[in-house]
Amino acid sequence: MPEVSQVHHDVALTNVSLAYRNGAFIAPELAPEVLVRRQSDRYFIYDPDREALRASDDQRAPGAEANEVRFDLSSDSYFCDDHALESVIPDEERDNADSPLQPEIDRVEFLTEKILLNREIGLADLLRADDAVPGHDLDDPDERWDDPEVDPLADVDTARAAIIAATQLLPNVLVLPFEVYQKVRSNPKVTERVSYSRLGVFGPGEPAQLFDVERVLVPRAVRNTAPRGQAPTLEGIWGKDAFLMHVPPRAGLKTVAPVLTFVWSQAAGTLRGASVQKWREERRKATMVRVQKYYDQKLVARQAAYRISNAVS
Repeated sequence: MPEVSQVHHDVALTNVSLAYRNGAFIAPELAPEVLVRRQSDRYFIYDPDREALRASDDQRAPGAEANEVRFDLSSDSYFCDDHALESVIPDEERDNADSPLQPEIDRVEFLTEKILLNREIGLADLLRADDAVPGHDLDDPDERWDDPEVDPLADVDTARAAIIAATQLLPNVLVLPFEVYQKVRSNPKVTERVSYSRLGVFGPGEPAQLFDVERVLVPRAVRNTAPRGQAPTLEGIWGKDAFLMHVPPRAGLKTVAPVLTFVWSQAAGTLRGASVQKWREERRKATMVRVQKYYDQKLVARQAAYRISNAVS
């Protein structure tokens, strides 16, 4: 009787494969895009000193002129850096690739994923930098949300009051990194409130209702910090900090957002600032693929965000 190895030769399956991808990038939801015509320019800031919120004497005597008040404008600038990565596809790889491998498509997806990862890391680093946005640090373990005696809602209420006092805007987005979210959902102070809800479980809709926001974002994105060639070491990009923010549905005139993403939409050869390029390198007998995006993630209204550092142990 012939051996199995004599009647069957292993080939690559065409209906299954493995691909590790990041989950739940939140940068596009926290930093609305602004399409701009030039790589660098300036934008106006109305009434930077909040003069509109200052009470002024508006009584006018007959025949007298009205009290004159000041209206000020300020401005700031952006610069859309070129973010690009490329990869080589040797002819030998392309010509010998088994189904379902698609070297060009696989490269574009890989490069795009890495650029999105860098954008996520950049936004997290921007918001988590020292003194970037107002906030407070739960440096005492007895203050952190995994302590059963601590009420996370009280800290969020403090953050909400700070944002309202500084901007007169209601915060509408709460960011709970996955590790923070996991511990919040088992906090006795939280589960006690949930027990009085209709379902009695901490389901997808409960966090927003409990914390009185429109959305609770739970980023799960990670980065590999291990040196190349070693086993992966995966680290959460957003750490153990929680953020409360006022994020408008879209960027526009006279809106307030903590962070905006300026995108150079008119860059040559791009669509909304992004492009995929392919060219031949005959000396290398290979095809090159490049993914590119011009953008600038800029902190524009720091007081519209509040950071609770070290929310959990």
